[in-house]
Amino acid sequence: MAQPSERVQEMMRKFEEQAAQAGQLRERMQEIKGQGRSADGSVTVTVAPSGAVLDLQLTASATRQPHTSLQQGIMTAIREGTQDAARQVDETVQPVLGDRAEQFKSALNAHSPAPPTAPPSGSTQRVDPDDDYSDGSFLR
Repeated sequence: MAQPSERVQEMMRKFEEQAAQAGQLRERMQEIKGQGRSADGSVTVTVAPSGAVLDLQLTASATRQPHTSLQQGIMTAIREGTQDAARQVDETVQPVLGDRAEQFKSALNAHSPAPPTAPPSGSTQRVDPDDDYSDGSFLR
């Protein structure tokens, strides 16, 4: 039977190991950036695991498209980038957390905005040029 001090030392060792793994996981998560591109390649986005768009690049041909085509290209690129980031999160988290990976992803998704959805085919969606898309920001 192990002595109480040995059990405490073993618990501390496990705690320190888990803390080190958590720190490494956090560093890897901060490095994850998903990439997405429109079907014609005129729109490229970089997306964080939270779904936040970090970068949006448009080619010259993108600005010559009808606004609905450009809108669909942007939304497609964002969806692809979000899916790419989610895949990278899975690949990063699974080896470290094992059985707890699903619980971690659920917690992560609870704090992330829902990914954008495409408008129905053939429909037009009005874009307000004065909207800052920040859900109630005072910065207008």
